[in-house]
Amino acid sequence: MPVTQILRGVSSRLASKIRLDAARVPAPRSSPPPKHKLILYDYEASPWCRLVREHLTILGLDFDVRPCPRQTLFLEGAFSNTSRFRPKAMEYFQNGAVSEDKDLTFPLLVDATNDSAVVLKESYEILQHLWQTYGETIVPSRINGNRRPDQRVNDSQIPFIFRFLSLAGPSYLRPFPTCGLLQTPSNYNNKSSLPIVLHQAEGCPESRLVREILCTLEIPYHSVSSTSAENNHPMLEIASDTTLHGAKACTDYLWESFHDTTKALPTLINPVPRSNLGRSGSFPIGAYIAFVKGSRALVPPDAMK
Repeated sequence: MPVTQILRGVSSRLASKIRLDAARVPAPRSSPPPKHKLILYDYEASPWCRLVREHLTILGLDFDVRPCPRQTLFLEGAFSNTSRFRPKAMEYFQNGAVSEDKDLTFPLLVDATNDSAVVLKESYEILQHLWQTYGETIVPSRINGNRRPDQRVNDSQIPFIFRFLSLAGPSYLRPFPTCGLLQTPSNYNNKSSLPIVLHQAEGCPESRLVREILCTLEIPYHSVSSTSAENNHPMLEIASDTTLHGAKACTDYLWESFHDTTKALPTLINPVPRSNLGRSGSFPIGAYIAFVKGSRALVPPDAMK
């Protein structure tokens, strides 16, 4: 692996502690969630994508992931046609399926439950939709008399800057290109490769290690929220004949099976793609705009019950 197992494991555990171990298990429900078909375009290292994935776990929702790792850090939103899923995500913007803003940003959620798909961007809009549509049967709950970790870490009484630093902390701890940040050469084939299902929880450190490899190699997968605090270590199902347990077994399989060793690994100084199909804004400006948009609220009130 490009980063040592020890460093990856320790930093992933610290990342979960920064989030107070939020989203380790779904919140209790009085009845199962409504039927749903959700597709999430995101990349693992994004703080706002992380927030959406946390609440998908809290709501106990399964969803399909279309990983969209960055190709460069020099231009915000820049990508080429070698990106496996960013061009498809861009279609939603070009077809006017979302707001008048044509700048492709992540996360992007497609709710394809009904015949007319709902396309949402920006974490706050996505969370509002998820809680209003799928949160009705969530039971107000406490753990050992205390509020859930996700309620504490997103408390509106905490100044926004501290909540944001907590949300972005896992990314700062793991700024490695292959930790769900940059596109890594992959020989995964959408048509011939077998479907992959990941049983996991967003707040589980071991699950994070597996998601990062799936993201950097742009491998689509179906995420199933774990329902047990003791058994939320990742389990990977490949088609119906292979099941892997634990972060090491899962990441070793994915890396050995799908990493294209004939091409160089990505670096933090990857150049801008020659044929840029995305935006051309600077990274600092893009990060600042995302910060300002997110400052209005991190989570909807319903999530704080």
